[in-house]
Amino acid sequence: MIPNNLITAASFSPNSLQSPNAWVGHLPFAAWVIQEIKPKIFVELGTHTGNSYFSFCQSVVEKSLSTKCYAVDTWQGDEHAGHYDDEIFSKVNAHNRDRYVDFSTLLRMTFDEAVSNFADGSIDLLHIDGLHTYEAVCHDFKTWLPKLAPSGIVMFHDTNVHERDFGVWKLWEELKVTYPNHLEFFHSSGLGVLQLNDSSPDNKLSLLEANESIKKETVEYFSSLGLKQSLQFDFNETKKIAKDKDIHIRNNESIVGEREEHINNLNKSLEEREEHINNLNKS
Repeated sequence: MIPNNLITAASFSPNSLQSPNAWVGHLPFAAWVIQEIKPKIFVELGTHTGNSYFSFCQSVVEKSLSTKCYAVDTWQGDEHAGHYDDEIFSKVNAHNRDRYVDFSTLLRMTFDEAVSNFADGSIDLLHIDGLHTYEAVCHDFKTWLPKLAPSGIVMFHDTNVHERDFGVWKLWEELKVTYPNHLEFFHSSGLGVLQLNDSSPDNKLSLLEANESIKKETVEYFSSLGLKQSLQFDFNETKKIAKDKDIHIRNNESIVGEREEHINNLNKSLEEREEHINNLNKS
């Protein structure tokens, strides 16, 4: 049976979604987990267009939490996310400034540059979603591990991607042995969630130490919620495309109409000139 404290995740409705959609299926879990653990400090490594980060921030507002949120990204892209210009950062920065600036800070720098901004043992929730090679994600985890609180929770995106040179899945297999309190979702490219072993009984996220039956039900539950979010995202994107096409068609129709009017005016001028020439010939 799904615990009652998970039911609220079903009603989460994001107020900001942008392409790409790789993280959309995990939005309900993000909304739930930050409300459940109420972290003092949340850090995200790799934010891109902000789908994951702003779902955490939105939940902080909706539940009146005192969480301080930090997004770390160069907003220049990488070999997996692709490279992009400043337009994406401008949009993310504007949304953050309009809604979350009181508790949310964007750190536009590399992960290694940002780590010195945090005291050891200070981060309660860490989301790692940067370059996804095995070497890169290993480096990120080991670099930021000292910054985690004893009861810290770490989330890894793309644990279920085995193509190209993605290696998060490999690190995740290793970490599951070291950290027995963990849970993995397989939809939306996969999301691995673990809690450090030094957690006191009062700070443990019970879901991560539940029996396999409850974990299986939980995975299926959030997979269903994630599918709903993904379908809604696809529907909204389809509407945007249709609207853009409609505007394009209307613009083309307007251009065609203007050209037809221009041609009609030219024909009228030609007729008037021919009539004038005929009148001259008759004189």
